[in-house]
Amino acid sequence: MRRPPKILNTLLHIRELREERARERLSAALSALENARRDLDEVRKSQQAIYEELTGKILSGRDLQLFGEGLEVTYQETARLEEKLKARISEAENLKKELEKAYLEKKVIERFKERLWERYRWEEERAFYQELDDLILMRRANR
Repeated sequence: MRRPPKILNTLLHIRELREERARERLSAALSALENARRDLDEVRKSQQAIYEELTGKILSGRDLQLFGEGLEVTYQETARLEEKLKARISEAENLKKELEKAYLEKKVIERFKERLWERYRWEEERAFYQELDDLILMRRANR
């Protein structure tokens, strides 16, 4: 049997690079997801601060209008950030699936390469023992 082709090393290297790249992209997506969560928390805290400031106060019409406009802006910002957060979560889930796929592809290539080498070694060992048996039989025949 021939030795397993060296192209398998190249193919395995490519799969490892693909997995590494997927891992890096997932890491960046998780970082962006964390930033989106933090931004949403900050807007919600500012919204809560506005509510706390309004609690128990008697306000003029103008002040009430300003607080209302401020709350409306925070609601719009909250809705925008929630959509951004959903998009980041979806992106992270897709990248996790991509990473799993890349990992499995790498494992398939590793296992294929391992099996080819095992088969090659088994064939070599079989050929060695066959030759050894032939030599022993020839030696016995010469006695």
